[in-house]
Amino acid sequence: MTWTNRGFALYYLGRYEEAIESCNKALELKYDDYVAWSNKGFALMKLEHYKEAIVSFDKVIEIKPDNHTAWYNKACCYVSQNNVELAFKNLQQAINLNPDKYREIAKTDLDFDGIREDERFQALIQ
Repeated sequence: MTWTNRGFALYYLGRYEEAIESCNKALELKYDDYVAWSNKGFALMKLEHYKEAIVSFDKVIEIKPDNHTAWYNKACCYVSQNNVELAFKNLQQAINLNPDKYREIAKTDLDFDGIREDERFQALIQ
């Protein structure tokens, strides 16, 4: 847990590469630490390593399928890669798991600016 917490702290300090290294250390000790996978995914997103971030969020979902944050962040990654269909699919799952939170967040999340006018997006956030 110490490595996971260190990774979390480094992430918030903007030291993303170091955060990833700490998460990797945590995962060497406990491969099914979904918090370490999640923190690693966040740091990878900040570095715009979306493909790797998606892999991390997939691990979170494998361990904890109801982790709405992982589904939401996958949607953000996919939209950043211009993979609109998978963005919608993952956003839908996040909203299914936590409707009030993700409908509101998605309305103003800059990651979704490119699809904000899409009728499918509008239907999801209503």
